[in-house]
Amino acid sequence: MKKKLLIVTANDFLVYQPSILNLYDFLLPHFDITIVSFEPAFIGKTKDETRNIRYLKIPFKKLFQHLDYAIYLFLNFLSKPSKYNYWISKQLQEKALYSCLKKNKSDLVIAVDSMALYFAQQIFGTCHFFSLEIYPEDPYWKKIDMDKIQSVIIQNTERYDYLFATKTIKTFFIQNAPVFSGGHFSDQDRKGLIWAGSIIKKFAVLECIDFLKHFEEYKLVLKGGGEEKTLTYIHETYKDLLDDGRLKIDQSYIAAAQFLDYLSTFKIGFCFYDWALIKSSINYQTAPSGKLFMYLAAGVPVVACNIPGFRFVKEFNAGVLIEDYDPATIKKAIDEIEIAYENYQLGCFKAASHFSFDKSVEPYIQFLLEVK
Repeated sequence: MKKKLLIVTANDFLVYQPSILNLYDFLLPHFDITIVSFEPAFIGKTKDETRNIRYLKIPFKKLFQHLDYAIYLFLNFLSKPSKYNYWISKQLQEKALYSCLKKNKSDLVIAVDSMALYFAQQIFGTCHFFSLEIYPEDPYWKKIDMDKIQSVIIQNTERYDYLFATKTIKTFFIQNAPVFSGGHFSDQDRKGLIWAGSIIKKFAVLECIDFLKHFEEYKLVLKGGGEEKTLTYIHETYKDLLDDGRLKIDQSYIAAAQFLDYLSTFKIGFCFYDWALIKSSINYQTAPSGKLFMYLAAGVPVVACNIPGFRFVKEFNAGVLIEDYDPATIKKAIDEIEIAYENYQLGCFKAASHFSFDKSVEPYIQFLLEVK
């Protein structure tokens, strides 16, 4: 009989976390797996119906979020800036997660990020940890029992050292990358620019759109789930670009395998973060982006911000890293790629092969199978 394995995440955008879904798929032949996640709300409402997932629902969630926001505005009026962090919504989320985990029995537990790890430790004791996001001043991380972490999946040594310092834990470096089975080419010529991933202001998507204002020969597709406020702003501010077809927003969900084929119809991809966000957050300084690895597997050279987490782009010659988002800087990077496009595309495929999920996850699977 297969051992029961529980993967726990406190996020509500599971379909946009391919590393969790890939992990599920590769562990499924060996374990009886359930994923616990929250119902999608923030960057889309698409659910994965193909895997064994228990979606947690918070009743009247929108109402409590509005109440929290009103409290935030009131406290901010009294004392700027307010540090109020949606306390009511957090309490409801914690209660829902704790209640669910209490009702589950499992031989192995993989907790994704700090909140899930904290509550999993309360119920199950020793757990395995899957680190995707590092949050500044994380209240849950301060409560974590390091001695109850049996193993860690993380992206690189910088992130491990930040979280664990001199602590020695069995560690596996696995990227948020798809399985690479060879170059993804489309039958048609590659055309246009693509922004794949979460359409959120803090990811510098507006700076990317502004590039079109200065160089009218280009078209850009924004592909992915979007934050409501950011989408509203884009529709209001860039109506002219949307009307003439130079900017397109496509929020339809495509599964990972088909997504690579979709991306392979585009010529160049973007991967940006807001510079203020980068400077203030170790998370965005050091984390390779999932959408970036999807670009590489699809043979789409990238223009990306120059941060430690993206330095492999330069090492594999898979794109150009830039220091600012000035339209002229972006244009120069695009020109560099187009001049030697085949070389950059070959670099994409080399990087995609090196980081392919199946290669990286195999040692982890063997480790879990041997855990008693």
